Amino acid sequence: MDRDRTGGGRRAVAISGVGAVSGAGLGTEALWTAVTDRRVLTGPVTRYDMSRYPARCGVEVPSAAVVALDSVVPGHESLAARYLAAAALEGLRDAGLPAHGRQRRLGAFVGTVMANRPLLDRGIGPGGLAVPGHGWARPDDLLDTLRKTVQVTGPTVLLAPGCAAGNSAIAAGCRAIASGEVDVAVCAGVSELSLEILAMFTSLRALAVDTVRPFDVNRRGTIPGEGAGVLVLEPVDRVVARGRRPLAQVLACAAAADAHNPTQPHPDGNGLVSTVHGCLDRAGLTADDVDWVCAHGTGTPASDGIEARAVAKALAGRRRPVVSSLKGQFGHAEGAAAALEAVVAVRALAENFVPGNVTLIEPDPACGGIDLVEPVGRRTPVRTVLSQAFGFGGGVSTILLGEAESAAG
Repeated sequence: MDRDRTGGGRRAVAISGVGAVSGAGLGTEALWTAVTDRRVLTGPVTRYDMSRYPARCGVEVPSAAVVALDSVVPGHESLAARYLAAAALEGLRDAGLPAHGRQRRLGAFVGTVMANRPLLDRGIGPGGLAVPGHGWARPDDLLDTLRKTVQVTGPTVLLAPGCAAGNSAIAAGCRAIASGEVDVAVCAGVSELSLEILAMFTSLRALAVDTVRPFDVNRRGTIPGEGAGVLVLEPVDRVVARGRRPLAQVLACAAAADAHNPTQPHPDGNGLVSTVHGCLDRAGLTADDVDWVCAHGTGTPASDGIEARAVAKALAGRRRPVVSSLKGQFGHAEGAAAALEAVVAVRALAENFVPGNVTLIEPDPACGGIDLVEPVGRRTPVRTVLSQAFGFGGGVSTILLGEAESAAG
């Protein structure tokens, strides 16, 4: 097994801003309000003809929010490119940083699954395949609108490690900050709802017909979604020197690959256990220091049980680990999922609120080793959040976030 961790003894990394585009609309406030209001955003897909599909649900960015992008970012054939740019602009604004500035080294670290491939999906119809003239075959075109709206003076990195993409982008940006390669890192996960993804999960019989129910005994599958999540990272001392208070801190990141199966994690959850231990070791914390585990929790019969057992094993302490998944509300936004979950985790740290398993009705006894948060959520001190993401092929990427007081100290 190969494991990669952020190194120790380097600059502490602060989260200075966050941005989001999601099924709740534009902005992090819309995302957080949907979380606390317990809104379930899954519903019939309108962008594609789903009449011949047995499961026809998805999570789309609302049409009004898509129209509103015109006043925020330049036009582009790819919705994902526009989601990314809009979330990055919000993140920089939240951090108190201008979109353009030559007196800094700003790098962009972007994770995705499909990049611009959904452009090709729009050409699929009864008359044959009408392939767009350009765009879909060049994944880095996803960054076009970002480059037009944000002055990137450092490295630009596009990552595609499956649905672990958002956490992988955060880890890459964290390493760049910690090593002094950049002063500011815009770390993003982005996805546009794709007909290919819907077709693939249909062929795997992994789609729920109506609702995603992570960790529920009657869970039947996942539902694809879309959006973009952004974390703006800086060295803690740089944020403080600008007269601002960090929102939170990236305490540690770890990645592993068990290469067990193309579509399923190892039955013992070895990759996840490895990354959890890696994060705790790097941060100098114990299992009992983790206040919330923001689970991958896709609602599929196989994955949730494996994840629950692995979390219980990795975080064995005086109490069962506190666990919930946001995918019951927002579906599985693939490349954007982990990044959007990280944005929610930052707010959870600030608000001392653990989001609930909103669609949970009857907990699976196989998940008895973890403390599944009730649908209403919990008001409780939240000082650290562990957030994990799986990708096809056995890849796992996990991040550990800490409260702002830790960052300022």
